[in-house]
Amino acid sequence: MNLRNSIYKNRLLAMMKNVGNKAVLIVFLFFAGLSIPVQSFAQFSNSNQAAKFYDIYSYAKAAELYEELHNTDKTNQEYVQRLAYCYNKMLNYKKALYYYQLLVKSNISKPIDYYSYAQLLINAGNVTESKVWLAKYLEKVPEDLNAKRQLDDLNQDAQSKIVGADITIKNLDGNTRFIDMAATFYKDQVVYSSARDSFSMIKTTYDWNNQPYLDLYVSKPGLEPNEKDERTIFKSVNSRYHEGPVCFNSDFSIMYFTRNNYFNGHVETTHDGTINLKIFTAEFDGKKWDKVKAFPFNSDLYSVGHPTLSPDGKTLYFVSDMPGGFGQTDIYKTELINGVWSKPVNLGETVNTSGKEMFPYVDKSGVLYFSSDGYTGFGGLDIYAAQSVKTGGYKVVNLGAPLNSTYDDFGLSFNPETLSGYFTSNRPGGKGDDDIYSFTVNKIDLRVICFDDHTKALLPGSKIALLGSNGVVIESKIADTDGAVEFSVKPKEKYQLVAENQTYTAQTKDIQIHGSALDFKQKEDVFLKQGFPYLTLEVIDKESGLIIPNALVDISEGKYDEADLEDSNGIIKMKMNASTDYTFYVSAEGFFDKTVKFSSVGKNVGEYSLTVELEALSTGKQFVLEDLYYDLDKYEIRPDAAVTLDKLAKILQDNQEVRIEIGSHTDSRAAADYNMKLSQKRSEAVVAYLISKGIDKSRLVAKGYGETQLINKCADGVDCPESEHQANRRTVIEILNQDIRKVKRGTKNIYYF
Repeated sequence: MNLRNSIYKNRLLAMMKNVGNKAVLIVFLFFAGLSIPVQSFAQFSNSNQAAKFYDIYSYAKAAELYEELHNTDKTNQEYVQRLAYCYNKMLNYKKALYYYQLLVKSNISKPIDYYSYAQLLINAGNVTESKVWLAKYLEKVPEDLNAKRQLDDLNQDAQSKIVGADITIKNLDGNTRFIDMAATFYKDQVVYSSARDSFSMIKTTYDWNNQPYLDLYVSKPGLEPNEKDERTIFKSVNSRYHEGPVCFNSDFSIMYFTRNNYFNGHVETTHDGTINLKIFTAEFDGKKWDKVKAFPFNSDLYSVGHPTLSPDGKTLYFVSDMPGGFGQTDIYKTELINGVWSKPVNLGETVNTSGKEMFPYVDKSGVLYFSSDGYTGFGGLDIYAAQSVKTGGYKVVNLGAPLNSTYDDFGLSFNPETLSGYFTSNRPGGKGDDDIYSFTVNKIDLRVICFDDHTKALLPGSKIALLGSNGVVIESKIADTDGAVEFSVKPKEKYQLVAENQTYTAQTKDIQIHGSALDFKQKEDVFLKQGFPYLTLEVIDKESGLIIPNALVDISEGKYDEADLEDSNGIIKMKMNASTDYTFYVSAEGFFDKTVKFSSVGKNVGEYSLTVELEALSTGKQFVLEDLYYDLDKYEIRPDAAVTLDKLAKILQDNQEVRIEIGSHTDSRAAADYNMKLSQKRSEAVVAYLISKGIDKSRLVAKGYGETQLINKCADGVDCPESEHQANRRTVIEILNQDIRKVKRGTKNIYYF
């Protein structure tokens, strides 16, 4: 929104040019016999003198005389016009508004007066009336696209869509009744420009606003006046004309500063007597600034000023009204290549507008700040931040209230590490025309976005929790359709983010709040991995319950991702595929091997566990062969029983010195003598099967126990369910060795713990 075109021309001219002090000779003529009343002649003389002051840009003196003339003759519309123009250029918006209100209703008003009046109404907060006069202006000048865009923005209430940060601002104690502006960091101090009163044998004032010229001052943070003269360190560069704004290189040995076209005691003026701005450099010799040199791209025909350096000192940004720009003043940059500054390049139309872009500043993170009246904003000059984008150009953001107001806000300097800085404004409530304000960001918006770690797709519906440094949940939100949530957080604080999604593994991320200076926001991306059921398998000694650290696991059935397999000290953790059956062959020296199964079929994302108990290989140790079944009254080895015996054969093959007894048991049904014979035959059948698998006969003893060692109450005559009878029909293996020597086993396809 081009909130002001001519209304800010005063500060533009004040900072981009200076007017030489022209002597004005007033001759009073009295003609004999000419009948002219004394009052009328005095009024004529004052009018003539006021016009001359106006023509040489001495607006303060002109306004004083025009006030006297207007009080004498309220009907003279030219006095009203000149008073409106003078106060507008002097930044006295209250008086300017009063006289513009009279001017636009006169018969000498121009279309541009409608536009200027509309801008003053915006400053005063009267948007409704401002839209009326903008519309009248566009009736006269329909080709003004900036005014049309401004009216459209006002109708759409675009200003209300600009959201600022939680910021505390303070008008600094060191501000004066004059102009104080453009503070910037200087070591642990602050350098700024001021027109404050200072003792001098020769009083020099700027005719434009009847204030002293701007000089450079250095002060403690907060602009608290020092005991010593604040100008001492800059005495060698302060002149009888304007100085400032300034910038410094990283070690503060070189200063780039703005000054009127005054060098070595000589002033260069244009044909109309104005003195443009130029950039100069100076070097610090330890006591004072010396070796003042002119910047290579200065010109006597146009102004060059407001320098600022990139963090590496290789790019200089500045403002100029040189021909070929996009607007009244544009921001340019030049790069230091092999010790030489390159030809300046306009930052382009993504930064520069048909209005005025001024007061650039680059912070330590490389973000460019500037002030402009050519964008949608609050009124007058607004402060913006810009950052280059990969596609070319810049992303520009209005920093919002309270940094911006309906008045002129400019000259921002910012420390992204502390989220604090300074800016200048002529908003109501200050001490002078332009005052310097400090600001501190209290809270910023933290924007968290969830992505799929593999596809990088957004994950809306994710639950994101914000935890404090103490681990306590501060707030929890559900991500919107953009996969994002926003929290309000404090700068320099540490937080933790916990993101969850139904089909993904929860992710935790520790963050430190710094905040993007681009818009006082911080963005954090969280990438969630597609969720899978995870299995933790633990191998323990069945008797002691302790983990067997040298156990081995062979994942003999079921697909898995070997990259996601973790193993250590008897515990294995693996990512299982969905809907998959797994078989694990578990072994350890001094223990009987064991085969276990686990399935991820029907299991949700999450953590699962499986504990495998191994029987120790020790004399007299007994264990039951699970799943070794026989048909009723039969002793032949069934195919399903063969699977179990194959495992036993593998154990015996891996432990060559182990001798075992195969003891078979029956339930109590049938005669005891019959059961004894049946159990013996079953044990002998097992021995025969093991021999067929290569196990030496001398290592095997077959023993039938019939129903002599029932493990429950189901004796003769007791009514028991089939499951309890089945428990008695078992085959028990007992180790017979007196001394077992541990044998090292092969490790093919075995995962170590």
